Amino acid sequence: MLEISFITVVGQILLPLALGIRLWRVACSSRVEWFLNALSVAAYLALIAVVGIWLLVPWYLPYGFALMALAAAAASWRRSGRSSPPCAVRTRAGFRASCNRAAAAFCFVALAWALSGYLPPGGPAVRLASPLKNGEFYVVNGGYSILINPHMKTLEREPLRAYRGQSYALDIVKLNRYGFRAQGAWPQDLAGYEIFGEPLYAPCDGKVRFTENRLPDRVPPEHDRDNPAGNFVYLECGASGVVLAHLMQSSVAVAPGDRVREGQQIGRVGNSGYSTEPHLHIHAQQGGGADFLAADPLPLQVEGRTLVRNSRIDAR
Repeated sequence: MLEISFITVVGQILLPLALGIRLWRVACSSRVEWFLNALSVAAYLALIAVVGIWLLVPWYLPYGFALMALAAAAASWRRSGRSSPPCAVRTRAGFRASCNRAAAAFCFVALAWALSGYLPPGGPAVRLASPLKNGEFYVVNGGYSILINPHMKTLEREPLRAYRGQSYALDIVKLNRYGFRAQGAWPQDLAGYEIFGEPLYAPCDGKVRFTENRLPDRVPPEHDRDNPAGNFVYLECGASGVVLAHLMQSSVAVAPGDRVREGQQIGRVGNSGYSTEPHLHIHAQQGGGADFLAADPLPLQVEGRTLVRNSRIDAR
């Protein structure tokens, strides 16, 4: 949690501001240098817009950075290449251009890697209704690249084989009217998180196979490594299994063997298990026995959409 806070403050707030100021203030010796400078800033802003996790600051902040960069680039353009600079200045300009070129290349390669995660793997996706209603929700982790979905590390790493079923999982929080998911940065009071206690609905017709309902909700940043799913409901939806995890203690309203209909309330979102703050974890997999998290993962769609990091679900 603290690591994410540091990365967010530096990488998603301070560095974009510094790059915008630099783009505005640096007098480029040529239009080529200006272009490379602007390109490196644009590449970085595009990268953090896709890869960044916008929890401490609202999801729409990247649009503000884009407008800032456009204004800075326009101001810098008018001052660039007005006269022939001396040799020493041209040498420094050449060094800056090389750095900008390398930075832009790195950011565009990383961006392409992240965007590749927007395309699900081959085969049909499990089509689900939204398990959340009455609000706007934000996907923190999702997609098919590790740059936008850390669950993907369970797909190939042998030490994590027991959790492979969650490789394509989604982590979802709720937003308030201002685009924030909590009252403050990391409140200790679970009620300070918009999604805590949110009703959870069956995303498909199916049969309840496994549940857990007794585990306590943890106070952030505490988490339970021994019970990673926390309180959960495992549904058999046709030939697929769907897991909804980190539910509120004593909120699960179904039991193994029950038949449920799409839209039926089955619990509430909590903060149990290996969770650093209240959110809903949902994934689909190819069946699975008692050790159900070790099953093969399946891509999923919610309301016909392939959701990835920074997707929003408007269920109002």
